[in-house]
Amino acid sequence: MKAIVIDDFGGPEVLQLQHVPRPAPGPDEALVQIKCCGVCHLDLILRSGMRSRVKPPRILGHELAAEVVEVGANVTDFVPGDRVTSFNFQACGHCADCLRGRPSLCRQTHGDIGQTRDGGYAEYAVLLGSNLVKLPEGMPFEHACFAACVYGPPYKAIRQVGQIQPGQWVVITGASGGLGLAAIQITKALGARSIAITSNDSKVDRLKALGADAVVVSADGAFGEQVRQLTDGRGVDLVVELIGSPTFQGSLRSLAPGGRMAVIGELHGRPIEINLGLLIIKEFELRGVQSANRDELKEVLQFMHTHALEPVVWKSLPLEAAAEAHRELANREVIGRVLLVP
Repeated sequence: MKAIVIDDFGGPEVLQLQHVPRPAPGPDEALVQIKCCGVCHLDLILRSGMRSRVKPPRILGHELAAEVVEVGANVTDFVPGDRVTSFNFQACGHCADCLRGRPSLCRQTHGDIGQTRDGGYAEYAVLLGSNLVKLPEGMPFEHACFAACVYGPPYKAIRQVGQIQPGQWVVITGASGGLGLAAIQITKALGARSIAITSNDSKVDRLKALGADAVVVSADGAFGEQVRQLTDGRGVDLVVELIGSPTFQGSLRSLAPGGRMAVIGELHGRPIEINLGLLIIKEFELRGVQSANRDELKEVLQFMHTHALEPVVWKSLPLEAAAEAHRELANREVIGRVLLVP
Protein backbone atom coordinates (compact mmCIF):
# COMPACT_ATOMS: atom_id res chain seq x y z
CA MET A 1 0.00 0.00 0.00
CA LYS A 2 0.97 3.66 -0.32
CA ALA A 3 1.80 5.51 2.88
CA ILE A 4 3.59 8.63 4.10
CA VAL A 5 6.30 7.34 6.41
CA ILE A 6 8.66 9.43 8.53
CA ASP A 7 11.99 7.60 8.97
CA ASP A 8 13.43 10.46 11.00
CA PHE A 9 12.30 13.70 12.63
CA GLY A 10 12.63 17.02 10.83
CA GLY A 11 10.85 19.45 8.53
CA PRO A 12 8.08 18.69 6.04
CA GLU A 13 10.65 17.11 3.71
CA VAL A 14 10.74 13.99 5.93
CA LEU A 15 7.18 13.16 4.85
CA GLN A 16 8.02 10.67 2.12
CA LEU A 17 5.62 8.56 0.06
CA GLN A 18 6.58 4.89 0.29
CA HIS A 19 5.18 1.53 -0.70
CA VAL A 20 4.90 -0.64 2.41
CA PRO A 21 3.21 -3.98 3.22
CA ARG A 22 -0.48 -3.76 3.97
CA PRO A 23 -0.95 -4.64 7.67
CA ALA A 24 -3.10 -7.52 8.90
CA PRO A 25 -5.42 -7.19 11.92
CA GLY A 26 -4.88 -9.06 15.17
CA PRO A 27 -7.71 -10.59 17.24
CA ASP A 28 -8.81 -7.24 18.75
CA GLU A 29 -8.18 -5.14 15.64
CA ALA A 30 -9.80 -4.12 12.38
CA LEU A 31 -8.21 -3.41 9.02
CA VAL A 32 -9.75 -0.25 7.58
CA GLN A 33 -9.42 1.45 4.21
CA ILE A 34 -8.70 5.13 4.79
CA LYS A 35 -11.11 7.38 2.91
CA CYS A 36 -9.62 10.66 4.19
CA CYS A 37 -7.38 11.96 6.94
CA GLY A 38 -7.12 15.48 8.32
CA VAL A 39 -3.81 17.23 8.92
CA CYS A 40 -3.64 18.40 12.53
CA HIS A 41 -1.25 20.90 14.14
CA LEU A 42 -0.25 18.04 16.44
CA ASP A 43 1.06 16.22 13.36
CA LEU A 44 3.55 19.05 12.81
CA ILE A 45 4.74 18.75 16.42
CA LEU A 46 5.09 14.98 16.17
CA ARG A 47 6.95 15.20 12.86
CA SER A 48 9.43 17.65 14.39
CA GLY A 49 10.34 15.24 17.18
CA MET A 50 9.03 17.35 20.05
CA ARG A 51 6.98 14.41 21.38
CA SER A 52 9.22 11.50 22.38
CA ARG A 53 6.43 8.88 22.20
CA VAL A 54 6.83 8.77 18.42
CA LYS A 55 9.58 6.38 17.35
CA PRO A 56 10.29 6.37 13.59
CA PRO A 57 9.48 4.81 11.29
CA ARG A 58 5.90 5.97 11.83
CA ILE A 59 2.80 6.81 9.80
CA LEU A 60 1.15 9.94 11.21
CA GLY A 61 -2.52 10.92 11.10
CA HIS A 62 -5.28 10.54 13.69
CA GLU A 63 -8.16 12.53 12.10
CA LEU A 64 -9.37 9.69 9.92
CA ALA A 65 -12.54 8.22 8.47
CA ALA A 66 -12.56 4.81 6.88
CA GLU A 67 -14.42 1.70 5.80
CA VAL A 68 -13.91 -1.59 7.62
CA VAL A 69 -12.27 -4.23 5.39
CA GLU A 70 -11.52 -7.07 7.80
CA VAL A 71 -11.98 -7.70 11.54
CA GLY A 72 -10.17 -9.86 14.06
CA ALA A 73 -11.76 -12.79 15.85
CA ASN A 74 -12.61 -10.78 18.99
CA VAL A 75 -14.17 -7.78 17.19
CA THR A 76 -17.93 -8.25 17.27
CA ASP A 77 -19.27 -4.68 16.96
CA PHE A 78 -18.13 -4.15 13.37
CA VAL A 79 -18.30 -5.98 10.06
CA PRO A 80 -16.69 -5.34 6.67
CA GLY A 81 -18.39 -2.42 4.97
CA ASP A 82 -19.09 -0.44 8.15
CA ARG A 83 -18.30 3.27 7.83
CA VAL A 84 -16.28 4.41 10.83
CA THR A 85 -14.18 7.09 12.43
CA SER A 86 -12.02 6.87 15.55
CA PHE A 87 -10.73 8.68 18.59
CA ASN A 88 -6.96 8.71 18.87
CA PHE A 89 -6.15 7.16 22.26
CA GLN A 90 -6.94 3.95 24.08
CA ALA A 91 -7.38 4.25 27.85
CA CYS A 92 -6.52 1.29 30.09
CA GLY A 93 -10.00 1.06 31.64
CA HIS A 94 -8.66 0.07 35.06
CA CYS A 95 -6.87 3.07 36.60
CA ALA A 96 -8.47 5.52 39.03
CA ASP A 97 -9.17 8.09 36.30
CA CYS A 98 -10.82 5.55 34.01
CA LEU A 99 -12.95 4.20 36.86
CA ARG A 100 -14.20 7.69 37.72
CA GLY A 101 -15.30 8.29 34.14
CA ARG A 102 -12.36 10.43 32.98
CA PRO A 103 -10.56 8.21 30.42
CA SER A 104 -8.94 11.23 28.76
CA LEU A 105 -6.84 11.60 31.95
CA CYS A 106 -5.54 8.02 31.79
CA ARG A 107 -1.75 7.89 31.90
CA GLN A 108 -1.60 4.27 30.81
CA THR A 109 -2.95 4.82 27.30
CA HIS A 110 -1.67 2.57 24.55
CA GLY A 111 -1.93 2.46 20.79
CA ASP A 112 -2.34 6.22 20.31
CA ILE A 113 -3.13 6.57 16.60
CA GLY A 114 -0.41 8.37 14.65
CA GLN A 115 1.93 8.28 17.67
CA THR A 116 2.53 4.78 19.00
CA ARG A 117 0.35 3.14 16.33
CA ASP A 118 0.43 3.87 12.59
CA GLY A 119 -2.30 6.26 11.49
CA GLY A 120 -4.20 7.59 8.52
CA TYR A 121 -1.54 9.02 6.16
CA ALA A 122 -1.94 5.77 4.24
CA GLU A 123 -4.32 3.72 2.13
CA TYR A 124 -5.00 1.27 4.98
CA ALA A 125 -4.52 1.11 8.75
CA VAL A 126 -4.99 -1.46 11.49
CA LEU A 127 -6.83 -0.03 14.50
CA LEU A 128 -8.22 -1.43 17.71
CA GLY A 129 -11.92 -2.23 17.38
CA SER A 130 -12.48 -0.39 20.66
CA ASN A 131 -11.24 2.82 19.01
CA LEU A 132 -13.89 2.79 16.28
CA VAL A 133 -17.30 4.46 16.14
CA LYS A 134 -19.86 4.02 13.36
CA LEU A 135 -20.96 7.07 11.38
CA PRO A 136 -24.56 8.31 11.35
CA GLU A 137 -26.39 7.19 8.23
CA GLY A 138 -25.55 9.46 5.30
CA MET A 139 -22.76 11.38 7.03
CA PRO A 140 -19.87 12.01 4.60
CA PHE A 141 -16.44 10.64 5.45
CA GLU A 142 -15.04 14.15 4.87
CA HIS A 143 -17.12 15.46 7.78
CA ALA A 144 -16.75 12.51 10.14
CA CYS A 145 -12.95 12.44 10.13
CA PHE A 146 -12.92 15.76 12.02
CA ALA A 147 -15.44 14.79 14.71
CA ALA A 148 -13.10 13.62 17.49
CA CYS A 149 -10.18 16.04 17.23
CA VAL A 150 -11.70 19.13 15.59
CA TYR A 151 -15.30 19.22 16.84
CA GLY A 152 -14.76 17.19 20.02
CA PRO A 153 -12.73 19.69 22.11
CA PRO A 154 -14.83 22.81 21.30
CA TYR A 155 -18.01 20.78 21.78
CA LYS A 156 -16.82 19.74 25.24
CA ALA A 157 -15.73 23.31 25.98
CA ILE A 158 -19.05 24.85 24.97
CA ARG A 159 -21.47 22.18 26.22
CA GLN A 160 -19.67 20.75 29.27
CA VAL A 161 -17.47 23.59 30.53
CA GLY A 162 -19.41 26.64 29.37
CA GLN A 163 -22.90 25.11 29.57
CA ILE A 164 -23.78 27.76 27.02
CA GLN A 165 -27.40 28.82 26.59
CA PRO A 166 -29.11 30.80 23.80
CA GLY A 167 -28.13 34.46 23.77
CA GLN A 168 -24.90 34.07 25.73
CA TRP A 169 -21.55 35.30 24.41
CA VAL A 170 -18.49 33.18 23.57
CA VAL A 171 -15.00 34.40 22.65
CA ILE A 172 -13.00 32.09 20.37
CA THR A 173 -9.28 32.67 19.92
CA GLY A 174 -7.50 31.22 16.89
CA ALA A 175 -10.87 31.42 15.23
CA SER A 176 -9.77 30.81 11.64
CA GLY A 177 -8.36 27.36 12.38
CA GLY A 178 -10.34 24.15 12.17
CA LEU A 179 -11.24 24.06 15.87
CA GLY A 180 -12.07 27.76 15.88
CA LEU A 181 -14.49 27.43 12.99
CA ALA A 182 -16.04 24.36 14.62
CA ALA A 183 -16.52 26.40 17.81
CA ILE A 184 -18.26 29.15 15.81
CA GLN A 185 -20.62 26.59 14.26
CA ILE A 186 -21.42 24.88 17.57
CA THR A 187 -22.06 28.24 19.26
CA LYS A 188 -24.42 29.28 16.47
CA ALA A 189 -26.24 25.92 16.53
CA LEU A 190 -26.98 26.50 20.24
CA GLY A 191 -28.39 29.97 19.62
CA ALA A 192 -25.47 31.74 21.33
CA ARG A 193 -23.25 34.53 19.96
CA SER A 194 -19.56 34.33 19.10
CA ILE A 195 -16.71 36.84 18.97
CA ALA A 196 -13.92 35.51 16.77
CA ILE A 197 -10.36 36.62 17.53
CA THR A 198 -7.85 36.67 14.67
CA SER A 199 -4.48 38.31 14.05
CA ASN A 200 -5.10 38.71 10.32
CA ASP A 201 -7.25 41.45 8.75
CA SER A 202 -7.71 39.39 5.61
CA LYS A 203 -9.74 36.77 7.52
CA VAL A 204 -12.42 39.10 8.92
CA ASP A 205 -14.97 38.83 6.11
CA ARG A 206 -14.47 35.09 5.84
CA LEU A 207 -15.07 34.57 9.57
CA LYS A 208 -18.25 36.64 9.46
CA ALA A 209 -19.46 34.71 6.42
CA LEU A 210 -18.85 31.46 8.32
CA GLY A 211 -21.04 32.52 11.23
CA ALA A 212 -19.10 34.71 13.66
CA ASP A 213 -21.31 37.46 15.12
CA ALA A 214 -18.31 39.77 15.58
CA VAL A 215 -14.61 39.65 14.73
CA VAL A 216 -11.76 41.33 16.60
CA VAL A 217 -8.36 41.67 14.94
CA SER A 218 -5.56 41.57 17.50
CA ALA A 219 -1.91 40.93 16.74
CA ASP A 220 -0.73 41.38 20.34
CA GLY A 221 -3.42 39.44 22.23
CA ALA A 222 -4.73 42.56 24.01
CA PHE A 223 -8.34 42.30 22.85
CA GLY A 224 -10.11 42.34 26.22
CA GLU A 225 -11.32 45.95 26.02
CA GLN A 226 -12.70 45.48 22.51
CA VAL A 227 -14.61 42.41 23.66
CA ARG A 228 -16.07 44.36 26.57
CA GLN A 229 -17.20 47.12 24.22
CA LEU A 230 -18.99 44.55 22.07
CA THR A 231 -20.79 43.16 25.14
CA ASP A 232 -21.85 46.49 26.68
CA GLY A 233 -19.05 46.34 29.23
CA ARG A 234 -20.05 42.97 30.73
CA GLY A 235 -17.69 40.50 29.05
CA VAL A 236 -18.42 37.01 27.81
CA ASP A 237 -19.73 33.88 29.47
CA LEU A 238 -17.08 31.59 27.98
CA VAL A 239 -13.71 31.83 26.27
CA VAL A 240 -12.65 28.94 24.05
CA GLU A 241 -8.86 29.36 24.26
CA LEU A 242 -7.18 27.74 21.28
CA ILE A 243 -3.89 29.66 21.14
CA GLY A 244 -2.70 29.63 24.75
CA SER A 245 -0.14 31.91 26.35
CA PRO A 246 -0.08 34.70 23.70
CA THR A 247 -3.83 35.32 24.07
CA PHE A 248 -4.40 34.20 27.68
CA GLN A 249 -4.39 37.69 29.26
CA GLY A 250 -6.79 39.04 26.64
CA SER A 251 -9.04 36.03 27.18
CA LEU A 252 -9.05 36.52 30.95
CA ARG A 253 -9.85 40.21 30.52
CA SER A 254 -12.77 39.26 28.24
CA LEU A 255 -14.61 37.21 30.86
CA ALA A 256 -17.74 38.43 32.60
CA PRO A 257 -18.02 37.85 36.37
CA GLY A 258 -18.50 34.13 36.87
CA GLY A 259 -17.19 33.49 33.36
CA ARG A 260 -15.40 30.32 32.32
CA MET A 261 -12.35 29.67 30.19
CA ALA A 262 -11.82 26.34 28.45
CA VAL A 263 -8.16 25.96 27.44
CA ILE A 264 -7.78 23.64 24.47
CA GLY A 265 -4.59 24.80 22.80
CA GLU A 266 -1.12 25.98 23.79
CA LEU A 267 0.97 26.56 20.69
CA HIS A 268 3.98 28.24 22.30
CA GLY A 269 4.65 26.55 25.63
CA ARG A 270 5.34 29.78 27.49
CA PRO A 271 4.43 30.33 31.16
CA ILE A 272 1.66 32.80 31.98
CA GLU A 273 0.98 35.03 34.97
CA ILE A 274 -2.40 35.24 36.64
CA ASN A 275 -3.74 37.56 39.33
CA LEU A 276 -5.27 35.16 41.82
CA GLY A 277 -7.16 38.01 43.48
CA LEU A 278 -8.95 38.64 40.20
CA LEU A 279 -9.73 34.94 39.93
CA ILE A 280 -11.28 35.00 43.40
CA ILE A 281 -13.20 38.28 43.16
CA LYS A 282 -14.66 37.49 39.73
CA GLU A 283 -15.18 33.78 40.51
CA PHE A 284 -13.67 32.80 37.18
CA GLU A 285 -13.37 29.12 36.28
CA LEU A 286 -10.48 27.72 34.22
CA ARG A 287 -10.46 24.20 32.81
CA GLY A 288 -8.33 22.24 30.36
CA VAL A 289 -10.07 20.28 27.60
CA GLN A 290 -8.81 17.37 25.51
CA SER A 291 -10.29 15.54 22.53
CA ALA A 292 -13.38 13.35 22.73
CA ASN A 293 -13.47 9.84 24.15
CA ARG A 294 -15.67 7.13 22.64
CA ASP A 295 -18.97 8.09 24.28
CA GLU A 296 -18.33 11.79 23.66
CA LEU A 297 -17.45 11.06 20.03
CA LYS A 298 -20.81 9.35 19.49
CA GLU A 299 -22.53 12.44 20.93
CA VAL A 300 -20.46 14.82 18.79
CA LEU A 301 -21.17 12.86 15.60
CA GLN A 302 -24.91 12.98 16.29
CA PHE A 303 -24.78 16.70 17.10
CA MET A 304 -22.92 17.42 13.85
CA HIS A 305 -25.38 15.32 11.89
CA THR A 306 -28.51 16.78 13.54
CA HIS A 307 -27.37 20.38 13.03
CA ALA A 308 -25.85 19.73 9.57
CA LEU A 309 -22.45 21.07 10.67
CA GLU A 310 -19.88 20.90 7.89
CA PRO A 311 -16.16 21.34 8.55
CA VAL A 312 -14.45 24.01 6.47
CA VAL A 313 -11.96 22.19 4.24
CA TRP A 314 -9.27 24.52 2.92
CA LYS A 315 -7.83 21.94 0.53
CA SER A 316 -8.11 18.27 -0.31
CA LEU A 317 -4.74 16.87 -1.35
CA PRO A 318 -3.38 13.45 -2.37
CA LEU A 319 -1.09 11.58 0.02
CA GLU A 320 2.05 12.60 -1.83
CA ALA A 321 1.28 16.27 -1.06
CA ALA A 322 1.50 15.75 2.73
CA ALA A 323 4.60 17.94 2.95
CA GLU A 324 2.76 20.76 1.17
CA ALA A 325 -0.09 20.46 3.68
CA HIS A 326 2.34 20.71 6.60
CA ARG A 327 4.05 23.78 5.13
CA GLU A 328 0.78 25.63 4.57
CA LEU A 329 -0.43 24.85 8.07
CA ALA A 330 2.88 25.96 9.60
CA ASN A 331 2.78 29.21 7.58
CA ARG A 332 -0.74 29.96 8.90
CA GLU A 333 -2.12 30.11 5.37
CA VAL A 334 -5.01 27.80 6.16
CA ILE A 335 -8.59 28.75 7.00
CA GLY A 336 -10.21 25.58 8.27
CA ARG A 337 -8.62 22.19 7.70
CA VAL A 338 -6.49 20.39 5.14
CA LEU A 339 -7.56 16.91 4.07
CA LEU A 340 -5.39 14.11 2.69
CA VAL A 341 -7.25 11.71 0.40
CA PRO A 342 -5.46 8.43 -0.44
